[in-house]
Amino acid sequence: MNLNGNIEIIFQKGIGITLTRKIIDLYKIDLLKKRQGYVKDNVGNLTVYINFFERKQEHKLLVMYIDKTENLMNYTNLYHLSKVIYNNIGSETSISEIRIICERIINIPKAKGLIGIFIIDKAGFLYFSKVNENKPKMANNDFQIAGFISAILIYSQDFIAGEEYGLKLEDVNLGGYHLFLKTKNNVIFAYVVDNNIRTENIKRYMQLIVEEFLDSYYSSHVVGFKGDLSPFHDFESVIDQYFEI
Repeated sequence: MNLNGNIEIIFQKGIGITLTRKIIDLYKIDLLKKRQGYVKDNVGNLTVYINFFERKQEHKLLVMYIDKTENLMNYTNLYHLSKVIYNNIGSETSISEIRIICERIINIPKAKGLIGIFIIDKAGFLYFSKVNENKPKMANNDFQIAGFISAILIYSQDFIAGEEYGLKLEDVNLGGYHLFLKTKNNVIFAYVVDNNIRTENIKRYMQLIVEEFLDSYYSSHVVGFKGDLSPFHDFESVIDQYFEI
């Protein structure tokens, strides 16, 4: 955060970009008043804990933790984690180096039950897919599956209508599996989930994938897309952060 209160999200895991910005806005005045300190509060059904440090003359480093209010936070351990991050960051440390440091020391529980994910243009063009290695037929027919999913949405006017006003979640029962569909900005996110082993956090992570994909690729590669899929290959590392697949 700079002295004007503008923030740049360097690293996030397990929390959406939109929610991060909204929470920081709530406490922006307090965060700007002091050189360093902490904020601890409840926002709805969430507990928010923020450590902040002066990183260099006109910037502060914020480390924010969020959990459900029923889960007790160990504030001492989280503060020490924040200090480890801060102490590993010098004034000349690049943003990419900060991300590597955070990735190395911050872990969250992965969701179980995801069999495959497909990220598709509404016309049926497949930007990205990843399928469990135990499902070779699905993996070998990912382009056909992408076309099938796109067709479902084309003929489902109730789902298409009003999507520009926000995300909508639909699911199709496939027996032992569910096909969960999200769409935003004409991009379709389809998740095939095993009903028998899916964990509670899987739907929340589906939402995060939508945000992170669009934040990373929409303006730079989806708009004006010309067929080059190579930029999307790196998104596999984001999938692996959230899901066991």
